[in-house]
Amino acid sequence: MALQDFIIELIEGLLDCEDLKLDDKDVRFYEKGTTAADDECLDDHIKWKNARHYNTDSNIIRNSLLIVQLPVSGSVEYLSLSVGDLYRNYRRNGLQPVLAEVTATLKQLRDSAYGRAELLKKFHDLDAIRERLILRPLNYDNNDTVLSKGIYRRIGDIALVLYISLGTSENETSKDVLSTMVSRELFQIWDVGEAEILDQALENTMRLQAPVLCQLTSATRFQLKRYKILEEDVKLDFHSSLAPTLTTTQEVNGAIAAFYPEAQERLYQMIGGDFYLVFTSIYDVHIHPTDGFITVRKMQELLNETNRKMNKREEVLSRQIYRYHGIKKELEAVSPDL
Repeated sequence: MALQDFIIELIEGLLDCEDLKLDDKDVRFYEKGTTAADDECLDDHIKWKNARHYNTDSNIIRNSLLIVQLPVSGSVEYLSLSVGDLYRNYRRNGLQPVLAEVTATLKQLRDSAYGRAELLKKFHDLDAIRERLILRPLNYDNNDTVLSKGIYRRIGDIALVLYISLGTSENETSKDVLSTMVSRELFQIWDVGEAEILDQALENTMRLQAPVLCQLTSATRFQLKRYKILEEDVKLDFHSSLAPTLTTTQEVNGAIAAFYPEAQERLYQMIGGDFYLVFTSIYDVHIHPTDGFITVRKMQELLNETNRKMNKREEVLSRQIYRYHGIKKELEAVSPDL
């Protein structure tokens, strides 16, 4: 089946699904290089998608997409599907498995959206959602277009961004925790200071995702030990070649743990001095004592290689090495020439 025929049959299959109750205007195919300018809301969705994934302020569709809109509680949820991925799946498995997978995804999106829609009604009331405010770490350089619309605290090339936690759906993994970025428009309605609300969000994040220190106990057996450093009396060899890794209990954007003041102070006490941090992804950070055997230059080389070979664009958190100064109680980027 040719690509165009496949798209037509897939759309017809979605429209025939009685449970979804979609009509022609809800399922649209857009070729690469086109825009959705005739629909302001959908156009905004494309702009947000481009800002989030490509860091560009553009409404041009970067890859051919099938976009499905689901009316939910007076609002609309969008699902963007790569036509290339769908077609490759069809070539391997046939139409029905593709249709079944897309249908199941749409039902899951719809079901979770109803709960979010109820929560969205409370967003204007800060007291109603204050305990849901969290911070997510993002690379500033990769996301400055999106960040221009949000609230964040910048440390070097890292931004700690204000989000509202929406919980998780029943079938999702811990790394797919639902959240939405707080826009500047919403923040201004709250009439509160940025520093105050960011501090509150950091406290919430630590309460919801406690810091965890992980270390391999054997380079050959790969036995990983996890320690809740704020709850346990832990003694680790930070001078070992198996560098401990800091994350959170859920590992959801776990590198945020490196910005918890209590975690920073606890690591400083455990190590007995200042330490370096290598943010290998948004999920975790490697900890090295400043008097360790590995140089900052070598840390930088390893970080560059990790970002290039291991991380997707959205998983890159930093391209710099940081040092925690125990006396100043500050994190700062350091030169690789040290």
